[in-house]
Amino acid sequence: MAFYRFLWLIVAAVLLIPENGGAQISQGGKPMKAGVLKSSRKAVIEMPSIDKFLLSGNDADDKSPVKKLKPFRFAYPFEVNFTPENSGEWLHGENGYLVWKLTICSQGALSLNLIFEEFNLPANTRVFLYNEKENYVLGAFTNINNQSSGKFAVSPVLGDEITVQYEIPESNYQGKHFRITKVNHDYVGILKAGGRRPLDKTAGACNIDVNCDEWGEWGIAKDAVCRMIVNGVEVCTGVLVNNTAENQKPYILSAAHCYDRWNYAETTVYVFNYESPFCAPLDGDPLNSISGAKMKARFDSLDFALAELSLVPPPGFRPYYAGWNRSSDLPAETVCIHHPQGDIKKLTHDANPPTIASFSNSYTKNGFLKIARWEQGVTEMGSSGGPLFDVNLNLTGTLTGGEATCKNPVNDYFQRFSMSWDFKTDSAKQLKYWLDPVKSGTQVLNGKQFYEDENLCGAFTNLNDNDDYSIIPILSGGKFTGYWGGSNSAGITEIMEKFSIDGNEILSGVSFGVGKFDKALKSNDSEIKIKVYNGANIPERLIYSKVVKTSSLAPGVMNFIGFNEEVKPGGNFFVGFELSNIQPLDSFAVYQSLRPVTETNTFYFKQNGNWYNFKESNTNGQNMANIFEIVACNIDNFTTDTPLVDNPLEVLIFPNPSNSKFTLEAGQDISENQVAVYNLLGQKTEASIGQLGPRKLDLDLTGNVPGVYFVRLDTGNEVISRKISFVP
Repeated sequence: MAFYRFLWLIVAAVLLIPENGGAQISQGGKPMKAGVLKSSRKAVIEMPSIDKFLLSGNDADDKSPVKKLKPFRFAYPFEVNFTPENSGEWLHGENGYLVWKLTICSQGALSLNLIFEEFNLPANTRVFLYNEKENYVLGAFTNINNQSSGKFAVSPVLGDEITVQYEIPESNYQGKHFRITKVNHDYVGILKAGGRRPLDKTAGACNIDVNCDEWGEWGIAKDAVCRMIVNGVEVCTGVLVNNTAENQKPYILSAAHCYDRWNYAETTVYVFNYESPFCAPLDGDPLNSISGAKMKARFDSLDFALAELSLVPPPGFRPYYAGWNRSSDLPAETVCIHHPQGDIKKLTHDANPPTIASFSNSYTKNGFLKIARWEQGVTEMGSSGGPLFDVNLNLTGTLTGGEATCKNPVNDYFQRFSMSWDFKTDSAKQLKYWLDPVKSGTQVLNGKQFYEDENLCGAFTNLNDNDDYSIIPILSGGKFTGYWGGSNSAGITEIMEKFSIDGNEILSGVSFGVGKFDKALKSNDSEIKIKVYNGANIPERLIYSKVVKTSSLAPGVMNFIGFNEEVKPGGNFFVGFELSNIQPLDSFAVYQSLRPVTETNTFYFKQNGNWYNFKESNTNGQNMANIFEIVACNIDNFTTDTPLVDNPLEVLIFPNPSNSKFTLEAGQDISENQVAVYNLLGQKTEASIGQLGPRKLDLDLTGNVPGVYFVRLDTGNEVISRKISFVP
């Protein structure tokens, strides 16, 4: 029977994720085409060159004392002042819009990220960030991303150039809407696309991927852990923490030394679910991120910092709010979940109780828990702030630093949660005020997954701990004829993975582990066609297809491709792609795992017009699986004809989709004050609601950004939800 690792998700995750590049909370879409020049300044700005020798020694890990802090520096910051008023060019766009564009280049950068200040976008405006050469796009960012601080940090964009595109109605042309104040030059390769990082800054080989089967008992705790990109230049680890009010306040606990200044929380990007889908160091997709937080409490001498995220993580981030134990009891064993070297999530295990210790003379005496020796894994640069969990998955501390390396996994130090609780009476220097707002006095609070009663989705893979990944060649008579998972001259045109999930699942997307893409000519425009088939034993009936450009997929990492519509396969089904439009001399292949005969075969392929099972087609008696992961949902509560209650009032909304105006009709009398409209982040949205009759309302979303919204009708006895699509 195939093994499935089940991870909680919700459809909102899919709806928030652009097809190419990383996904911060944004509205999706593509940059507008712009034509006639309106005005021009310097449209391309080159950053000064950077001494590579100085960069290679710029990390604290080479020059710190033996007992060292463990943040991970990956970028060099340029202080700048670029605005639409002093830089770039203005162009005429579509539908009465103006478009401002500025391209920033920094030679040799592996990625670039920006810090904005005075970021205050008006309604109906959009900001995109992209690298045309890399087909990498972030956005659209809109007024939803405005923060009270006026600051806005963005995730890195692959490559050594970044274009900022600002789209604004001509009527709003006047005014100051943002400044770019920092350009951060990545000299390590934090996105890790295209192979190993140039300075070999990946997690040590002794580290253990968090999704290995043996760590299943710690599984849900990992969903509380996030990677932090602080002020665009440094990586640490943080943990989402529950509080006694259990009100879903998104507090992130980390190390004080990760935030050199109190306000650095405002320019930190918090990345959730950055992990390999199985027990192998295959780079994950850094899809789920939130920009900005407000510092609530920070104390250097105990090295803790508590910040509140600018947004509650949406259901698609599958957030888990970690519990905590502030008692003086020492845990029998512990694990730390963290991002060493900024890499995918890892787990480190100590089978013995920690001891109370001091970190150094600069810190509070006996304010730390000391791990004498790790049994499995270690912490590294980037692990700072990583949570230390007890066997009940409750937080007991966060990492400050230490001496541990793969060669000598000893002497790591974690701030003591119990001491940080109320060692200082000032609320800005303690945890108690924030994490026990109801003044319960409890010593132990369990973690909570607030979305667990929603109708959730899951990420499924056929992979297990025995699987590895590689690009597997086809050898015919000792002659190389291509790849089992891609380009070949052996007549293989389709590559499929077989899945079987109980229930009435709805597929929302698939992630491929892309192993190779070589483009022979710059002008080549190769494509694959994503396909989903029904079928008992082989693919039979095609139920979905979608064309994807191979240039939009990054080799060496997992790549998520969202489906444009809900796909309902039922029973056994097959997900994969067709190779029909790979250009001559281009080469494309996905990762696969060769398996012994005792393992299940899930790889099927189409060769010369016929379908084959790999197990029956090779002479070595081996089996194979593709490195694929699917997102499968049963999202009845979000469809337009099924509510959140067992015996619903009949509610219809039509037309749906619509270009802004909808009619809501119910099976009983309703009034406009019973209805509200929310966006995908759970934020209430301005909408014009009018009474058309005792059981009929008019909804108008004019002025909002096109996208998916939820209409909620509160009858007093029940709340009924409907999904609507506002299309431009």
